[in-house]
Amino acid sequence: MTKKKTKIKFTNLFLLIVLFYILVQVVIWTIGYFTKTMVLEEEDIDLQMRKKGIIVMDETIVKANEDGTIKYNVADNEKIKKDKLLFTISQSRQNEEVIERIENLKNEINDLERSKNIMNSNIILNKKEELKILENQKQKYYTEYPALISGIISFKYDNDYEKIKIDKIDDINSDMLDSLENNFIQINSKSRKVKSSEVVLRIINPNETYICIFQDKDKGHFKESEDLKIVLNGQAINAKIDKIYEKKDEDVIVIKIMEQNTSIYNTRVQEFDIIYKNIKGFKIPVESVVEKNNKLGVYVINEENNMPEFVALGKNYYKDAKYYYVDYNKNKDENKLNLYDRILLYPNFINKNIKVSR
Repeated sequence: MTKKKTKIKFTNLFLLIVLFYILVQVVIWTIGYFTKTMVLEEEDIDLQMRKKGIIVMDETIVKANEDGTIKYNVADNEKIKKDKLLFTISQSRQNEEVIERIENLKNEINDLERSKNIMNSNIILNKKEELKILENQKQKYYTEYPALISGIISFKYDNDYEKIKIDKIDDINSDMLDSLENNFIQINSKSRKVKSSEVVLRIINPNETYICIFQDKDKGHFKESEDLKIVLNGQAINAKIDKIYEKKDEDVIVIKIMEQNTSIYNTRVQEFDIIYKNIKGFKIPVESVVEKNNKLGVYVINEENNMPEFVALGKNYYKDAKYYYVDYNKNKDENKLNLYDRILLYPNFINKNIKVSR
């Protein structure tokens, strides 16, 4: 009787072990079945970062040389050539009277000439002499201001234009980001009274506009002469790394704007999205990447046995807050990460050690 009871106990224990094994396998299969994976596909990826930068322009502040009444001959954002008449300044009321007499005299001469009456010949000659005298008188009360350079007209300026200049670009550093503001002063573009030394407009050279950004010494995102894009107000414009100044605590990256964009001309400091590289590669969520043996990589599903296997990312990858970007073409000879590989989306201690059934 005792032997029979012992046999029953062993049988029950065996059945219990079998049931437990089956339960474990079901649990493992269930975990494997519902484990999330993603398929690596080659994408056209714009690598970008957001940086706060300082805008440096080749700009000329134009001031009135005398008191008087200004009359503009240009419009805001107008592109002008050298010697274009910018504005005139009348020094007194007398000039306005002379101009009115000149206009009236020109009209009289035109009327006489249209009449084609020989009797009017002497009258026309006399009036033309009178016109010359009035033109000379006008020069006494009237000053014309031609443009000394070509560029874009702006009726805004700020008080930082002396601090942020092209010839001082190598002195710019990240400490200036907090001291600069976009406090641009609007210039009245209508005819009005002005005083000597008053700022009356600004001319920007569109071929010499730069953005200075800053990076830590251990970063290496940028190289001189490298092309990139700057996103301004949702529009990507072409730019180029003009110069990199290596300083003690940081590198100053000078980016030259290669396209005209008037929205940047009234800005001193702003955050920009910078597209610094375009690659063909894989976009892998940061949650999928783990470290093993001092290497970063992902767990790739072996399609023969459905077991996850660790595969390193290689050297040619980039990272932001959400993704790792792996340059597939550069890494072809370096690792085994291939197109259409299935990887564990959220690897953990359990799912990286069991079969993934789908």
